[in-house]
Amino acid sequence: MTHRNYVVGAECRQLLQEAAQKHMFLNVTNQHDKRWYVYKSSFLALQSNRIILAMPIPDQQDCYLEPAPGQTIAVSFKKGYHKCLFTTRIIEQTQFQLDSDDTIPVLAALSPNQIEKIQRRTYNRAPAPAGDPVTVSFWASDDSSNNNKWRGKLYDLSAGGLGLTMLQAELPDLPEGTQVELCFVPLPGQEPLQLQARFRHATEMPETGRLMLGFQMLGLEMDEPGKHLLRRIGRIVNVYKRQNRNFQMKWV
Repeated sequence: MTHRNYVVGAECRQLLQEAAQKHMFLNVTNQHDKRWYVYKSSFLALQSNRIILAMPIPDQQDCYLEPAPGQTIAVSFKKGYHKCLFTTRIIEQTQFQLDSDDTIPVLAALSPNQIEKIQRRTYNRAPAPAGDPVTVSFWASDDSSNNNKWRGKLYDLSAGGLGLTMLQAELPDLPEGTQVELCFVPLPGQEPLQLQARFRHATEMPETGRLMLGFQMLGLEMDEPGKHLLRRIGRIVNVYKRQNRNFQMKWV
C-alpha cells in the first residue's frame, strides 16, 4: 500500500496561515473545454473558511480564468522539501484591501480540509533506464481521430514532466503549448501510463541527429485518479534512479 502524507485539522490550517503570512507563490490548474490551463498566483489571507488568492495570471497568453462560484480548481505550492496539493471550489471574485489601503481583485475559495504533501525530489528528472529503451507514443489532444501519432524514446521522467528524443527528420509540426496525450510502458510488465501534457520545447542534441522534446504534465493534481498517477510516477522515478546508480557502479 502506498504511503500518503496528508496534513489535516489544526496542522492544515497552520500550514495555510503560514502560506498566507508569507504570501507564498502557488499554481492554479483548471480545465475548460477539455483543455488544461495553468496560472500563477499567491496566498494573501486566510479568513474563517475561505482562502484569499491573488487574481491568477496565465502562464501563457492563450488562456484566461473566468472565475465562477462553484468552479473547481487545483492548487499546488512548495513548502520545504515537499510540494503541497489540494483541490477547492471558488466562492467568488471580490476585492481585498492591502496593508497600503489599496484594494485589488482577488479570488475567494473554500479553505481545504486536507493538504497532500509529495516529496519535491519526485519532481527532479530521472534519466530513463540505460538498458532497454522506453518507446513513447504521443498525439495532439484535439486530434479526435488519433491518426497523427508519433513515437520517441524516453529521455527522462519526473512528476512534473518528461523528455523524449526523436530524429530531427521525424519531428512533428507541434507549436509550443500544444496539448498532447502520451502513452508508454515505464517498466517491463507494468500497465501503460497515459498522461496529458503540454509541449514546451525542442532542443538539439549535438552530433546525434536527434532532438530532445520537453513536455509538462497537466491536470494530475485535479482529482484522485490523477493523484494516483502522480504517486505512481514518483515510484517509477525512484526505480529509474536506482537502476541508473546500479548501471554506473557496474562500470566503475
